[in-house]
Amino acid sequence: MILSADHDPDSPTFASRDLPVVIEDYAFIGSRATILPGVTIGKGAVIAAGAVVTKNVEPFTIVGGTPAKFIRPRETELNYQLSYRRLFQ
Repeated sequence: MILSADHDPDSPTFASRDLPVVIEDYAFIGSRATILPGVTIGKGAVIAAGAVVTKNVEPFTIVGGTPAKFIRPRETELNYQLSYRRLFQ
C-alpha cells in the first residue's frame, strides 16, 4: 500500500497534506508493505513483506519490520530487466 496523502494532526482544521512517494529503479516492495507519504525508496532497495516504511530508505539496503529498520546492504551490481508474463491463462 502506497499512501501519498494524510492529515496534519496539529492543524486546527485537520488539513490534508499531499506528499509524494518516490520509488527508484530496481527497488522491490514485498507483499502487504505500507509506504507512508513523503518517503523515497532508494535505487535497488528491498522492502520486506509487511514492513511499514515511515522514513526514506537508502539505496541498495534491505529493510523490514514495523517501523521498517535496516537489515543489511544489498548487492549493488544489478542489471536485470523485468519481463512480466502471466503465470496462468
